[in-house]
Amino acid sequence: MNATETPLSPEAGRPAGEARALRRRRIYAAIFVFSLLLGVAVGVSMGMAEEGVLKLTLESAWGLAAAGALLIAGFSVWFYRWVDEVEVQDNLWANTVGLHVGLVVGVPWAFLAHLGHAPQVNLSILFLFIVGSTALYYTAVKLWRLF
Repeated sequence: MNATETPLSPEAGRPAGEARALRRRRIYAAIFVFSLLLGVAVGVSMGMAEEGVLKLTLESAWGLAAAGALLIAGFSVWFYRWVDEVEVQDNLWANTVGLHVGLVVGVPWAFLAHLGHAPQVNLSILFLFIVGSTALYYTAVKLWRLF
């Protein structure tokens, strides 16, 4: 702690320089591994539920869905408070692009489907458009800053 920090300041006791960068990389890696394991668990659970091996009542299914939504929302709040302003800006722009792609693809598709000129909206395809455009934009911004 230096002369300008107090024990209650946000920077008190935080690592600086290379130690902070190493800590960030380790946290990112842990989050990535946790996300992969969570995705595998959800996928296996869905497969078992579809095959009838795992019996979910209406209440337990809604409870799991609510827990997943709270986990995602809680992680998002924590993440945006933890990262720096540039990372927040990159994520918010990427999310905005994904939202707009979802609107540009989903609304006309739903309109045409309502008129009978297109098949019903497939939410899986729409979700892939949203997530794909978000990931593509975010990756492009990171590569742009890298080079």
